[in-house]
Amino acid sequence: MRIALLTDGITPFVTGGMQRHSFHLARQFLKNGVKLTLVHTVPYASEPIANQEVEKALGANSENLEVIYIPFEKSDRFPGHYIRESYAYSQAVFEALETRWAQFDFVYAKGFAAWALLEKKKRGLHTAPVGVKFHGYEMFQKTRNFKGKLEQYMLKPPVVFNNRQADLVFSYGGEISKIIENLGVPKEKIVEIGSGIDREFVKDQPSETKQRRKFIFVGRDERRKGIRELVAALKGLDGDFEIHWVGPILPENQWKDARSIYHGEIKSRERICELLDQADVLVAPSHAEGMPNVILEAMGRGLAVLSTDVGAVSMLVCDANGRLINPGNVKELRANLDDLIQLEPHHLEAKKQRSIEKVKERFLWSEVGKKTLEKIRENTFASQRDGVDRKG
Repeated sequence: MRIALLTDGITPFVTGGMQRHSFHLARQFLKNGVKLTLVHTVPYASEPIANQEVEKALGANSENLEVIYIPFEKSDRFPGHYIRESYAYSQAVFEALETRWAQFDFVYAKGFAAWALLEKKKRGLHTAPVGVKFHGYEMFQKTRNFKGKLEQYMLKPPVVFNNRQADLVFSYGGEISKIIENLGVPKEKIVEIGSGIDREFVKDQPSETKQRRKFIFVGRDERRKGIRELVAALKGLDGDFEIHWVGPILPENQWKDARSIYHGEIKSRERICELLDQADVLVAPSHAEGMPNVILEAMGRGLAVLSTDVGAVSMLVCDANGRLINPGNVKELRANLDDLIQLEPHHLEAKKQRSIEKVKERFLWSEVGKKTLEKIRENTFASQRDGVDRKG
């Protein structure tokens, strides 16, 4: 099977949940015998990434992997510049493969990477089926400030266009699928597949649960992550606990308390594992999310999870392995933190163990990759060659 994977960057060259998902998806495609054309970028970088570096990161050779680097150019600083830059990038992607779109069996596009291609396809260009994935659809979830509302206003129309014009739309499930349906995408075009983590990242047993409760927050310092609500909930909270913060949290947004330990931004996966292994509960009070990698990784390391019920988080967290609460509710957040502080160690141990089991059952990348390819094969030109009926 020949697949074009259009991305806005991949790890380790670009940091972010979408980029990490792109990296793992590319690696799974290659492991399953796909001949892959990977289009990637590094936003605003002056120097391109050598193809050999990408091949090395993915553990692949040029026989099955074609790498195309396209610059993501900066336009201006006026409102909406990211939309204009994304469209320009999609035009460059289209031109790079202009004569080859019908030669692929499937095109899997992240974010706006296929925008220009979908415009041409709407006008009659013959191409392989195109699937898009926008991950969290935060522009259709609640935001807490004016800047967020302005960004949502500008992002919504192009997101609607890309979703409606695609042959398939990949969803994490849960509330994400409901959002996609509300955009006017028929149910039969929505493919629900969760994210995943590598098996070697997943422990078999959680770390020992002691009487002192150890919470951990991992994330960027941005409004939608719920840091303000978490700090408000922690203030005045009694009990034997401590909370560790991983991420570039600004001093003015920090909780100044002896029980609050800040580690700053950490890029070492080994160090993040160490901190997760020392904790009992991940706290994720976001106002908007897709299927956060940080929750999957915490579950894989044997943590219970206290999270807001946003995006596809309900696919990961339930009473058996944690708590789901409403976003923005400080009182509810404080009450659940207090309950988890008071919870007997053996009861918390059971939640932590269930997190591990849930990841092994449904969220390993080896299975996510196979399921993705199965869905693609059902809806692609390759199915005609292989004797499988093509949908749609």
